[in-house]
Amino acid sequence: MKRDNEPNVWLTVVKLIVGAVILIGGVGAALYYVSEHQGGLPTPPADKSWGIASDSPINSKR
Repeated sequence: MKRDNEPNVWLTVVKLIVGAVILIGGVGAALYYVSEHQGGLPTPPADKSWGIASDSPINSKR
């Protein structure tokens, strides 16, 4: 029984590992690029009373 048409298991494993490394590396590079080039975006104020951050999610007027 000849299995010439079926690829080797080690070759499939190597391809999957290389693909995962490329995918993880690409996502990491994109996140690094975004973190380095977002200096122009406004930062939220440090005051915790700003906006609805301190509002209770439960309505107290019942």
